[in-house]
This record gives sequence, C-alpha cells and structure tokens, in this order.
Amino acid sequence: MDRFDKQILQKLGLDIARYKRAHVCPAQKLLDDMLGQKLEMVRDPIDAPHKDPEIDEGGIHLFKHAPRGIVFDYIDEFQQPRKKPRILPGKEIDEKSKKFRRQIQSAAVNAEDIMATARDACQKALARLEAKDAAAKAAAKREEERIAELKRIRGERWLPSIAREMRKYP
Repeated sequence: MDRFDKQILQKLGLDIARYKRAHVCPAQKLLDDMLGQKLEMVRDPIDAPHKDPEIDEGGIHLFKHAPRGIVFDYIDEFQQPRKKPRILPGKEIDEKSKKFRRQIQSAAVNAEDIMATARDACQKALARLEAKDAAAKAAAKREEERIAELKRIRGERWLPSIAREMRKYP
C-alpha cells in the first residue's frame, strides 16, 4: 500500500489495519488457494516440447516477426477465408450460376495470387530502395561538384568551415 492509498483511507476515516484485515488478507488468501490448486511445484524442471523458431519451413512471412503466413509444404490444408461469404440461406443455390461463382471467388483465397502479389511488392520495394540509393549518390556527387566549383571561383578561403573539413579528410 503506498502513501496515497493511506492518505485516502485516513480521509475516509478508515483504520488501515482494519482495512487490510477486511479486504487485502481475504483477497491474498483467495489468490493463494487458487494458485495452490492450479500450480504444481516440482524440484526439477520438466522438458516441455517447444517449437524451434530457427527451423525454416519454406514459407512467406507477411510481417517481419510473424509466423509464416503461406507455407509451401502444406498445400492440402484448407485455410478459412477472412471474409464471410454472403451466401444467403433459404434460396435454392444454383452452383453453376455466375452470381454463385462470384460469391465463392470473393470469399476464396488463392495462394498463387498472393505469392505473385508478394513477389511484385518485393520487386517494387527493391526498385524503390535502389532508386533511393542512386538519388542519394547523385545528390552527394552534385554537392561535391558545387563545392569544387565554389572553390574554383572563390578560392580556398570561401568558407572556413568547409575548408577545415576538406583539410581533415583529403
């Protein structure tokens, strides 16, 4: 119990010892009883089987620290769709109709399409990264050319801070 709680209890006119006996001790006893029933204390640790996170199953990570979203080895497993299909009950369903096929396609997920989209996104991100690196190199080259031109026009003393910096790093 911190100082703030004690001040509140004193303002309300409650005795701290009586409050602890009435509320804190029964709660602590109840917690101890629950833990005593649920937990079993052992001397030696039990070797529980755990998944080795370093095992590579050959899948696609949708996020950096997420489990594999698409696994190539387990093609037979059926993944539930994220959207609920809007197939209304009570009507006769014609399985060959275009409307029914569109409803099923809206709820179904094709792993090949997702992998192709992920591959395209990877290529776009790689192209953006390369373009960013090229732009940074071009900007550095333009800056060096500008400084060289200013040096040529104004001489070495045109900006003392740049001149000092140029002397440090020949």
